[in-house]
Amino acid sequence: MMTIALTLYIAAITAFEYRETPPAALFPFCQAASDAYLPDTIPNPAYLPLIRYPYLHFSGGMPYSLGDLYSSSLRIGYGTRGFAAQAVWDRFGFGEYLENVAEANIAYMPLKYVSIGGGVRYFNISIDTVEASLSENLVDGRASIVIAPVEWLNLAFQQDNIGSLFIKKRMDLLYPEWSAGAALRPFRGFSIIYNITATSAGYVNTISASANLLKYLSIRVGYAREAATCSAAFSIMYRYIAASYGIKYHPHLGITHSVSVTLSPFDMNIESLAYGKLFARTGSSGKYRPVDINSCGYEALAEIPGLDRQFADRIMKYRATIGPLSRKSLIQIGMTEKEADRLAERVTGIAPDDAAPRDSVLNARNLEKVRKLLFVKLVSIGLPPASALEAAEMAAVGQNRRLGNLLDSIPDLDAEKKKKVMALCGGSH
Repeated sequence: MMTIALTLYIAAITAFEYRETPPAALFPFCQAASDAYLPDTIPNPAYLPLIRYPYLHFSGGMPYSLGDLYSSSLRIGYGTRGFAAQAVWDRFGFGEYLENVAEANIAYMPLKYVSIGGGVRYFNISIDTVEASLSENLVDGRASIVIAPVEWLNLAFQQDNIGSLFIKKRMDLLYPEWSAGAALRPFRGFSIIYNITATSAGYVNTISASANLLKYLSIRVGYAREAATCSAAFSIMYRYIAASYGIKYHPHLGITHSVSVTLSPFDMNIESLAYGKLFARTGSSGKYRPVDINSCGYEALAEIPGLDRQFADRIMKYRATIGPLSRKSLIQIGMTEKEADRLAERVTGIAPDDAAPRDSVLNARNLEKVRKLLFVKLVSIGLPPASALEAAEMAAVGQNRRLGNLLDSIPDLDAEKKKKVMALCGGSH
């Protein structure tokens, strides 16, 4: 009865004030700025294009350690080529009091350093007790923007429940919360984030920090001053799976525990902290010795500072199926221009952009040229770079059945694109 009384009292003030957030998001309210390295660290839709792989995420928590009270969230999304989409379902409450929120978010990056996001949200509140009975359904929208004037700084703004700005009578249920903030990244793998949020109870200032200690381990800590809440979370990632645990502490309401699991068909790598000097891992003199990117083995490639396993795999496939890598090739397999430039400073042997490809597995120079052209065309059709590399290799050796299976496994590849890919690959063979 105490739980029911407490929850109904909170609901009488404003519903949907508590929202389920994944552990790594730290706080259960609107936050504009974030460090977007996993889907469960993103409360702002404008950051979604930075997650460039499909994912399925589930999180659950026990708010304030109240045995009858629970919250859960299910998220599914995909980002590619500056565009991202996400669907979310959140649930909060207990048997007699339930809040359900379903939302659809989209985001687009029209410029390299600007991203805009928005979404539509459906709210349902249901109260069924001896003391009160209520069922309410509402729809509202949200909008956000992220600007990165320099690589190490993000400025962000987010407005939730836009409709309540114009329909004042709905503000008791859907308060038009907004947030503005900045994410500062002083060095690789570490971020400091500040946000100010306007809630129904007033302004809340939050500050948090995140550190990617290793490529598979990240920690986040934060403090919300006016809400008197401390929060911490850690995430462990291994290739296609990531798990997070979070804890929030309020001096009066108690402790909230939460856990989450994220799945993806692609590697979920993060950029880890740079310990000491870069390139201090090899060589008797303590200095890093650059390797030849077009002749070194996979182990040497994987040890290049700042190069994750996903790109190491793509480089090896490109070398085997197409030929030597140039700066343009690095961009074709998914790197940004800055990432390609940073890698070029750490390796040797990068081929000129106009260099002809060398002989490969089949030792046929003309066929390698065809493969390279085919790879570029497949990427232009809409295939992800890694899939385009595999498709080019399969086409070269006539593995049409495996090629068909590969195309069937690529999400959001429509029948028309599949037809174009099969026509190109069949013609190349």
